Amino acid sequence: MIGRLLVCAAGAFLSIGLLIPAVPRYVTGPLDRQAGMVGVSLAVTAVAGVLARPLAGRVADRAGRRTALCAGALLLSGTSLALLAVGRLPLFLVLRGIAGIGEALAYVGLATLASDHRRPGAAINHFSVAVNAGLLTGPVIAETLYAASGFAAVWVTAAAVALGSAALGLTLPKTMSPDTESASPDPRTRLYHTSALRPGFGYLASVWGYTAISAFLPLHLAALGGSGGLHFLVYGGVLVAIRLVGHRLLATAAPTRLAVTSLLLTGTGSTLLAAWPSPAGTWCAIALIGAGQGLGLPAFLRMAVHGLPARERGSAVATTTAFFDIGFLTAALTLGALADRFGLAGGFALAGVVSAAGALLFLPVRHHEHEGAPLDRSPR
Repeated sequence: MIGRLLVCAAGAFLSIGLLIPAVPRYVTGPLDRQAGMVGVSLAVTAVAGVLARPLAGRVADRAGRRTALCAGALLLSGTSLALLAVGRLPLFLVLRGIAGIGEALAYVGLATLASDHRRPGAAINHFSVAVNAGLLTGPVIAETLYAASGFAAVWVTAAAVALGSAALGLTLPKTMSPDTESASPDPRTRLYHTSALRPGFGYLASVWGYTAISAFLPLHLAALGGSGGLHFLVYGGVLVAIRLVGHRLLATAAPTRLAVTSLLLTGTGSTLLAAWPSPAGTWCAIALIGAGQGLGLPAFLRMAVHGLPARERGSAVATTTAFFDIGFLTAALTLGALADRFGLAGGFALAGVVSAAGALLFLPVRHHEHEGAPLDRSPR
């Protein structure tokens, strides 16, 4: 069953990854808009995702994880297919907003199913690998499709992959937790979960370091006389390698320790971009940030769901992951303004400070502390 969940996750986020290079090109090409409108389209998707995540958590807890997953995947499929008929910016932005809702529903449904697993630490880690695999391979496939058949091939492929995830999602259980199946919905269920606030703020701090490279690394490399394709590939490779090679550690180590290490690595890498503006410094920074990001999300999710009954985990997952969109928006706007005034180094330095400061949320780390999923003592 975990295999089907991972295939669903990879497919849903491959659908999203296919649009990463296509959307900016479409906005500045057929829609004939300036680059600034690309930022607006990204913001619309992110804002819709933030607003939808509390609802996604409630759907996952009350209607079932499978319902949230399938509804989200269907929205992703429908909005991608509808791009075939879009020729005006307002409708395009509406579709991008609906896609943000679909992403929120699919992610929360899938992540909560993973947290329900009898080995939640391992399942959450494998889930995060599947998500990143989809997001990292999507742009490569999209460029090949675009070169061969234009935007239509990208839109149709993204729609088909998401539809396949929805169909496979129907074969998954409503939840993996017997207490969820037998329990009535809690009428006091909130739109956000307080247990997820500390890991959520830690995730937000981590996202500032991620935003520093995802949004501004191409400009940094251009100033150094290079390009960013290989750098992003190395970043993704380090992140996935950390989660694959270190899967046992990520599943069993105290998540507070992992969170502190993640934030310090991310903060150091971001600061290094400002302090050592050279090709060698950039490679070191990319490796550090990739390692930090590889450790972070599994730890934050484990902290968020630790000790919660299954009927509340959807809300906790939704609350934690909403901080990604909040962090990305606040970081992109702040770092962009700072870079305009003080140069890219100023933005990188601030991102490093914010990420490293996030480690203070989880200090002191006690030797005996083991918040998060219990140790996996099942037979190998």
